[in-house]
Amino acid sequence: MITFYDFAAFSTGVVARLVSHVDVRGVENLPRTGPAIVAPNHRNMADPPLLAAVLPRKIYYMTKQEAWDHSFLGLLSRWFEAFPVRRGEVDLVAYRRALKILEEGKVLGIFPEGHRSRDGRLLPGQPGAIILAQRSGAPIVPVGIHGVSEALSWPGILRRGVISIRVGQPYHPPRGRREQLPELTADLMARIAALLPTYEPNPSVPDLDAPTSDSATPTG
Repeated sequence: MITFYDFAAFSTGVVARLVSHVDVRGVENLPRTGPAIVAPNHRNMADPPLLAAVLPRKIYYMTKQEAWDHSFLGLLSRWFEAFPVRRGEVDLVAYRRALKILEEGKVLGIFPEGHRSRDGRLLPGQPGAIILAQRSGAPIVPVGIHGVSEALSWPGILRRGVISIRVGQPYHPPRGRREQLPELTADLMARIAALLPTYEPNPSVPDLDAPTSDSATPTG
């Protein structure tokens, strides 16, 4: 049975390749089976459907409550089988839903920044992906997305700009005490930064200036 997710993913892939050069590398780093947490940076509303188009597994996204309550974005979120999460508080309903998705061996999608970056620089990460990975045992797969806003803008479409997507190697953050969460979250953001073709440091995230040594740049 073809779902809206399948149709939207296919359509997004066709449109993206018509208006831009989509350069995807490291797809083999996403585990083919079992639970996984996909953790990309976030600059454009097209990021979720674009990843759905280029990655071989269905992704169940956590969507901020504000988008879920929006008439249009909320409809898209439901069609993509996403689920809402309330930011800035402990949302036990969303937390349990995320754990259930991982327990079922599916792929959970979390944007660690919490919302879109307006200037393209990485925002400080939130610890949700780390906590869920520690609790579930699922690996985190960092993803770097670059060039979507430029390629889909005018006159970027005329130039057929490059959309770069790099899928990093999966890793398991170590279990630790709560006070270690900021350090582990900064490490995740550094892994994402290492996958971006160009990176402008954000003064509010100083740890990103030195990505971890095992943040592999995928090939292929």
